[in-house]
Amino acid sequence: MADSSPDVAENTVESGDENRRGFTTRLLALVCGGIAGAIPFLSGLVVILDPLRRKASGKGFLRVATLDSVPDDGIARYFPVVTDRTDAWNRYLDEPIGAVFLLREPGSTELQCLNVKCPHAGCNVDFIIPSKTFHCPCHDSNFEASGARINPESCPSPRDLDTLVVDQERLKDGEVWVDFKNFLTATSDKIENQ
Repeated sequence: MADSSPDVAENTVESGDENRRGFTTRLLALVCGGIAGAIPFLSGLVVILDPLRRKASGKGFLRVATLDSVPDDGIARYFPVVTDRTDAWNRYLDEPIGAVFLLREPGSTELQCLNVKCPHAGCNVDFIIPSKTFHCPCHDSNFEASGARINPESCPSPRDLDTLVVDQERLKDGEVWVDFKNFLTATSDKIENQ
């Protein structure tokens, strides 16, 4: 019997080493598998979330018309503002994002640009040719051709019509480019609508 006890002890030691090696092998396989699975998972996550990091486009100076399309007769002309727009995941080609009135006084080389939205409630104003004034059909207010309120005390609009900047360098080349923006309604301050 004394002969068999060293074998038992040897087998116990060997089986303990095998258990440790087996545990280490399984742990290493788990770590390697986790790394191998994490790489495509993280790559896919970056691809999915990438559009959220990009900024939306469709702002800044946009081509609206040619100077020839705005006669110098003091009558405001309506022009839609169209651009390619990109949001987080989609791209929209030739998307209408608003409209402007362009106006040139007789004999003038200057071009006036007004946003068509009324600052009161955001309704589109109309240009009345005989009186050369703007009229808001939503609250029956009138604005001069310059965009100023005709009667500020009785007009519910908190400010004059919103003027927009025209690129003067491109205007010399006969192109009308406008720094198009929409503004918050019902405020006396001209705050850009994000």
